[in-house]
Amino acid sequence: EQGSIGKYKINFITRLLTLIIAFGQGLASIIRSQLFDVAQQKILVLQVVFFLVVGSFICIWLSDLITNKGIGNGVSIFIVISISENLSKSFKSLLSNDAFFSTSQKILVLLSFLILLILTIILCSSYLKIPISYATYKQNDTIQNHIPLKINTSGILPIILANTFLNIFPTIGAFLSNDNYFKKFIIQLQESQYYYLGLGFFVYLLLILLFSFFSVFIMLDPYDIANHLSKQDAY
Repeated sequence: EQGSIGKYKINFITRLLTLIIAFGQGLASIIRSQLFDVAQQKILVLQVVFFLVVGSFICIWLSDLITNKGIGNGVSIFIVISISENLSKSFKSLLSNDAFFSTSQKILVLLSFLILLILTIILCSSYLKIPISYATYKQNDTIQNHIPLKINTSGILPIILANTFLNIFPTIGAFLSNDNYFKKFIIQLQESQYYYLGLGFFVYLLLILLFSFFSVFIMLDPYDIANHLSKQDAY
């Protein structure tokens, strides 16, 4: 509603939150890695955190540059690059692991991944056409008679938000002692999310569902659509 001024305020708040989160996660990553003695090497730790934060802002600058040049969504491209890197490592581990997977099992896993990829592309590119009727319609008018709604309106945003939310707990746990009860709970939560079906997995699934509903209502406001249609004498 505030135009360019409102956009500037949102960007400023976003960058400020990015600075705080990047500093916290960078410091937590250093503590978890146990590569430095934080108590004895405070200056060195701060220098490493500084470069991590600078690297984060360089990525933000590059993503904005990609978006502004019309190449694509910069953030999405960086996410795809990150996923592709992890995917190549997973394929390499699968193909080199002859102790647990036979050749037929490897082929089955690769075919399952290919089928899942095709189904995901179909789902993300599918639209549902909602018919529109106009009160004042003329035969020669070229008016769109439907609303194209994406079936997967929220995309991968709920997964990103759920991962970001769950990553807060390991960041907090890095500043706690190993005997702390909350840190032990965080470790169990992480293990049950990635290694077996436990509390962490179901919390992750619940967060994805909640963020899906939340992001759909943000991207697709039914009241805004209704007002827009009423101005065109449509229903």
